[in-house]
Amino acid sequence: MKIRTFIALEIPEDAIEKIIIIRKDKIGDGGNSKWEIKEKLHLTIKFLGDIDYNVLNSYIKDINSIVSDIKQFELRFSEFGIFKKGGDPKILWVGLEENYKLIQFAEALDSRFENYGHKKEERKFKSHITLLRLRGFENIEKILSLTQVKIPEINFTANKVVFYESQLNKNGSVYKSLKEFYLKN
Repeated sequence: MKIRTFIALEIPEDAIEKIIIIRKDKIGDGGNSKWEIKEKLHLTIKFLGDIDYNVLNSYIKDINSIVSDIKQFELRFSEFGIFKKGGDPKILWVGLEENYKLIQFAEALDSRFENYGHKKEERKFKSHITLLRLRGFENIEKILSLTQVKIPEINFTANKVVFYESQLNKNGSVYKSLKEFYLKN
C-alpha cells in the first residue's frame, strides 16, 4: 500500500493568527475564495509523494536522525507573493526571510531521501506557506493587493517538524500526522 507524504515545519499558532489578521484587515474573506484552514498552514520542507507503507519506519528513523541534530532557530515572515502557472496566478503564499539553518535542513532531507529514490529538488528552496489556491473565480485584484502589504516584524521559533500523510479527496487534501519531531533547545 502506498501513502502520499511530506515533511513540514509547524508554524506556531500565534504567528499564523497574525498573518490571518493582516489578510482579513486588507482584503476581508476574499469573497468566493476558499482559504486554507489554519490547521493546514505549515511550511513544507520536503514533499516525498507516494511511499510504500512498509518502509514508513525507515523514513521516520531517517527524519529523526536529521532532526535530532538540529537546534531550534528563529524565523521571520517576509512578504506575500503569488506563484503563477502559464502566466496565471495559482497560489497566494506568505514567505519567510531566507534562513541558512532552514536551507541546510531542507538540503539534508533532500540528500537523505535521494537514497530512497526521491528526486533531488532542482529549484532553490523557497520557504513559503500556501494561503490560497486560486481556482479562477476569485476577486484576483483584491487578492493581488495583498502582495503590496508590508508585513510587520513577526518572528517565531522553529521547534517542531511533522511527517504528514496527505489524503486527497473531492474537497481537497486532508493531513494526518504520522510522527512529530522536536528540534533541540
